[in-house]
Amino acid sequence: MAGRPYATIQWVLRVTPFRPLEIFLLFDQEPEFGTDLRVFYARKSLAVPTEDAYVFAWDYVALLARYGRGAFSLENTGPGRKWLPFADFAPAGAGPMQEVSLGAREEILAKVAPEVVEVALRRMDCGGFAQGADYWEVVWPMLGDLSFRFRYGLRGSEMAFDSHGARKYAPEFLMSFAWLYINGLLRECRQVDDSLPKLSRYF
Repeated sequence: MAGRPYATIQWVLRVTPFRPLEIFLLFDQEPEFGTDLRVFYARKSLAVPTEDAYVFAWDYVALLARYGRGAFSLENTGPGRKWLPFADFAPAGAGPMQEVSLGAREEILAKVAPEVVEVALRRMDCGGFAQGADYWEVVWPMLGDLSFRFRYGLRGSEMAFDSHGARKYAPEFLMSFAWLYINGLLRECRQVDDSLPKLSRYF
């Protein structure tokens, strides 16, 4: 209604990638000052490091911009049925991006018990956990047409994306999301087992 706060807001998008992060994007179209996109965070999001919270918002805004420019179609195709390891589809020279996404996190992952990961994932309220003979894995639905599988075991770690999302989104976008979700998982793991080192110790 005219004259009330936020009367010029055209639409609001609420983004909840995982608990406790909650982001609100408000598109404002004010006759005198033009258009503006406002980004707000729920107070509980203060538990997420500032850099992670900022990058999440930046990634979503960049994604919306690509849809707005017509770079992506609005077809709801859903995630692909097959998993593609990042190393199998990433262009030559993309290896360093994966190393950055994991990096020192590998040291923490080596200390985390599978049962701790399972509880941590429940705390995130997002994703599914499975365990094999010599590994554990987590699957996160990142977007409506993008899923991410992170597997860790005796053979090391593996990042894989669904066959549709892997081909649609740029490697840097996939890796940005990957390290944000892994960061979230490791933070919750430490809430379950406080003997684990803090992520901030390495960065």
